[in-house]
Amino acid sequence: MKHRKDLEFENLYKTHKDKIFRLCLGFVKDRELAHDLFQEILIKIWRHLDSFRSESELSTWIYRIAYNTAITFSAKEKKKPEQAELPNGMDLAEPENNSLEQELQIKKLYEAISSLAETDRVIATLLLENTPYKTIAEITGITENYVAVKVNRIKASLTQLLNPYGK
Repeated sequence: MKHRKDLEFENLYKTHKDKIFRLCLGFVKDRELAHDLFQEILIKIWRHLDSFRSESELSTWIYRIAYNTAITFSAKEKKKPEQAELPNGMDLAEPENNSLEQELQIKKLYEAISSLAETDRVIATLLLENTPYKTIAEITGITENYVAVKVNRIKASLTQLLNPYGK
């Protein structure tokens, strides 16, 4: 019989796994490192799930953990994931399955995103998830107006990186 925390975590995982994984890809270029970061984020969410106090949206709380973990992970580059276990019997399915062409386009985009500054990487990744500016501001700790300014700069940077010759 599964406990309430196990069920909450499984639901949270199913709902947010793809967004979290894409955030990981925005922080590290290597897919294997992205998987390590993904696992580390999931472990931290699991460990702190009981401490969620509903002072913000659950998704904001999750992405704040993901953001902070990704910054720490990114700074240490190849830090080994913590040795902890997720709930018994939890099946960690591979996030999303795309066609080869989609996968290549996504890889190219995330390689470009990973070359941005840390805060810009988070903003770009959250923006791809249609996260509202207000939520991005809460996660990153900057004002909503500054998020809008940074979004315009990020779009210009990504356009230049992905299409340097303006074709």
